[in-house]
Amino acid sequence: MNEAPGALGSYVLSGRRDTPTLGIFAAWRLQAYGYTLAALYGAIFFYMYKVGIWLLDSNGVPSYNNFTNMWIAGTQALHGDAASAYNPAEHIKAQDTLVGTGHARFSLWPYPPTYFLILAPLATLPYVAAFLTWGLLTLLGCIVVVYLVVRRRPAVALVLASPFTVWNVLAGQSGFLTASLLGASLLALERRPVLAGVFIGCLTYKPQWGILIPVALVAAKQWRAFASAVATTALLVGVSIIAFGTAPWEAFPRELVAQAGINLSVDPDILNHRFDPRGQWQYHQTMFGLIRALHGGASLGWVAQGIATIGAAAIVYLVWRSPARYALKAATLSAAALIATPYAFGYDMAAIAIPVAFLAKDQIERGFLRGEQALLLLLFGATMLCNLEPLPFEPVVVIALLCIVLRRALRPRGQSIAFA
Repeated sequence: MNEAPGALGSYVLSGRRDTPTLGIFAAWRLQAYGYTLAALYGAIFFYMYKVGIWLLDSNGVPSYNNFTNMWIAGTQALHGDAASAYNPAEHIKAQDTLVGTGHARFSLWPYPPTYFLILAPLATLPYVAAFLTWGLLTLLGCIVVVYLVVRRRPAVALVLASPFTVWNVLAGQSGFLTASLLGASLLALERRPVLAGVFIGCLTYKPQWGILIPVALVAAKQWRAFASAVATTALLVGVSIIAFGTAPWEAFPRELVAQAGINLSVDPDILNHRFDPRGQWQYHQTMFGLIRALHGGASLGWVAQGIATIGAAAIVYLVWRSPARYALKAATLSAAALIATPYAFGYDMAAIAIPVAFLAKDQIERGFLRGEQALLLLLFGATMLCNLEPLPFEPVVVIALLCIVLRRALRPRGQSIAFA
């Protein structure tokens, strides 16, 4: 069945319930599946809390996870000793006071001191309250951004159903914040470039996610957004120096290099060897991590990552220079950003919600290409299986998603849409 482009959008916007064009992606199905999975996740979290393996142990002591490291770093900054977060011995000692001697695992703090501007206020709360506040606020931010992109209620259910939501809630990590800032910047860029630049500047709390953003801004000649991002970054650096001094900035490069030596090492067993002698390359959701998990050498891993990063940059530049619809440009950049970084973990993949949202926006307005619904369903299933596999297949999923986006972006204008 062929329809003129935009026919699906008219059906959806009119609110008709008898259209067959949405198929397996009908709103009621998406919400039913999404909220069912979210309820299942919630039951699992509750069970883990009750048996003492999440948030608090059976003795009421905080269970160690990624958020422990973040909260302690925020506490150190709050007490006027931000530089100690970059001292491995002091950082471990501070964590041990919370979770018990010998339970702390992450001695390095490789993030820029601007991150303290978020974490120090959070550290004013007790640990559990801070954990829940952080998780709920960042999840809400991600949901709001995705909803504003798609403008459809099923978007909320699908964010909650994402397996990467589980990673972030369990570990108290920052994937939702990354997704929120990346999505908000792209949402604002088309009409409010200065505001977009502010969000881009805030995203520098994890600089690896901004590798391709300058490529897109230059290709689209978005100079106002570029200038705003630079100014915002400079402002955040200045505020962090005023608040925490220059010592953290002096120590930051050393810890960043040390972290890179562990996570991007040539030694397959060095990664977190203190508590897993087999190494943990399977947790690196990058092309580099995939090659290392498959027992490839570091040189081969870097070649694969280099090809992925350069290829992603070229694709972003060409698409953003093209007359493709803005939603597809945004989907291309946000998907390519997940491919280009050499350093990403499962919780970071929460940002996959952003390219999916922009792709969905274009599908709502223009219709589905033949086979798209089945492909997207397969990709969602693959994300569920990724959490069960010993290999980091998420980069393969993101590359497949980027191919789906490019299939639409490269489609000649005026060509009809074939519904699946």
